[in-house]
Amino acid sequence: APWRLPSKEECEELKDKCKWEYTTLNSIEGYKVTGPNGNSIFLPLTDYRKNKYMSGWSVNGVYTMSTGVYWTSQPEDNFYAYFLGFSKKGVMVKWGWSYYGIAVRPVFK
Repeated sequence: APWRLPSKEECEELKDKCKWEYTTLNSIEGYKVTGPNGNSIFLPLTDYRKNKYMSGWSVNGVYTMSTGVYWTSQPEDNFYAYFLGFSKKGVMVKWGWSYYGIAVRPVFK
């Protein structure tokens, strides 16, 4: 395939070296992420799904907070994988259960 998931390190670079601006593009809320070279991408807010029996702010297991969550290509181990997460509170790269229903944002190889 001509695409791949971004690595954990690439997502950490987005978090640490880029400017994050909350915006709306074509009626879709998200973040414009601008790198030091001036190039930018738009990352829409995304819902994500957890096991419906877990506690938290959810409707039938779908979390609808104003967040964006995207998988990286890297597992932590057999049960966890890293993701890029963001909201108005900040940006993070951390692990989550690998069975979470999280969006993907492929990049070209």
